[in-house]
Amino acid sequence: MNVIQTVALGLSLGCLLNCLAANGAQPLTIRSLKKGAFSGIREVKEEVVKSADAWNKLWKQHAAAGESDKIPAVDFSKEMVVVATMGTKRTGGYAIEILGVEPSDKTLKISVKRSGPPPDAMTIQALTAPFHFVAVPKSNLKPEFVEVKSAEKK
Repeated sequence: MNVIQTVALGLSLGCLLNCLAANGAQPLTIRSLKKGAFSGIREVKEEVVKSADAWNKLWKQHAAAGESDKIPAVDFSKEMVVVATMGTKRTGGYAIEILGVEPSDKTLKISVKRSGPPPDAMTIQALTAPFHFVAVPKSNLKPEFVEVKSAEKK
């Protein structure tokens, strides 16, 4: 092999490896199931639900706040549910959102954004319990919940 062929082969392999590395960790598609400010789940919770029984139990706890909607359908042979709740808050103006789910080495990085009312905001004077439930493709990676600051968008 001559020098030009060797250089061309080296550059081709380098480009191929860069392409593979760039496509390694693609965010998973998320499907929002339910999001709001009034949940019967009164504690802070970040978890992944992988079975229909566990989902039914969690939904019953959530629906204790008067939720009348039917439980969102999830195909647990292909999907799992990611749950994020803020616990009880003394006023309105609080929110929680699951922004993204991305495989990363041996973990499943779950980006969560929490927000609250500005100090001088007028808010509803009622107990709230913000929540967000999403369905994502099934994974056996260990979940890692990561806080996203208000200035950043994932």
